[in-house]
Amino acid sequence: MYIKVINKKFLICMIVLFCLLFGCFASSSEAAQCTPVKYKIQRLSEGIYYPVITAGIENRQIMDRMNRVFRNHAENVLKTDKKYKKQYEHDQLITAAGPYYAHTQPTVRYNKDCLLSVSFLDESYTGGAHGMHYEKVYNYDTRSGRQFQLKDIIRDKKELKKVNAYLKKQMIELKNAGRYDFFLDAFKSVDLGKGQFYFYDDGIVIVFQEYEVAPYSNGIIHLKVPYHVFIKDQDDQD
Repeated sequence: MYIKVINKKFLICMIVLFCLLFGCFASSSEAAQCTPVKYKIQRLSEGIYYPVITAGIENRQIMDRMNRVFRNHAENVLKTDKKYKKQYEHDQLITAAGPYYAHTQPTVRYNKDCLLSVSFLDESYTGGAHGMHYEKVYNYDTRSGRQFQLKDIIRDKKELKKVNAYLKKQMIELKNAGRYDFFLDAFKSVDLGKGQFYFYDDGIVIVFQEYEVAPYSNGIIHLKVPYHVFIKDQDDQD
């Protein structure tokens, strides 16, 4: 009787161990099958482009939904471009600056490990000394189609405080090195709702728009924040 009880316990332990191992191997296999997406760059109009995903996402509905987002971004820029051109028909009679326009150019910032980051550099000119630029980034999980915002990555006030401190330290170091002319007093915190970012292998890259933390001449600024800086589970990673 005692031997039967031991054998039963041993069998249960083996079943649990098998399930754990199988689960680990299944997860590893799933990750290995998550290949980078394939895409092409499509021209909508002069100076207006957007990416079209052609392969690499098994769920067709997810792929179509993402492609609609990219197409809609380009179409919105085209609407703005037409509006500016119409305005220029009037303004050119009273100003020499022009022509007015709105353009956008996409860049795939990250395409790995089931994550996709696509940025659009929107450029516009409506007179004055120079045009204006804004970088909009779309971040996705290519398996589920989930779109990420900063608040999904930086999850609480404690993590936000660590990120802000790390960014401020970078700004001070880069300004002292003569790389950028940061407005150090102007930076208080990243905006978890509206702030732009994209993934890289070891963390995220925060995007600062023109004039946000530095003068126009410094352009759009990208600063890396490794995961280990703010995620406790990765404190021991490089």
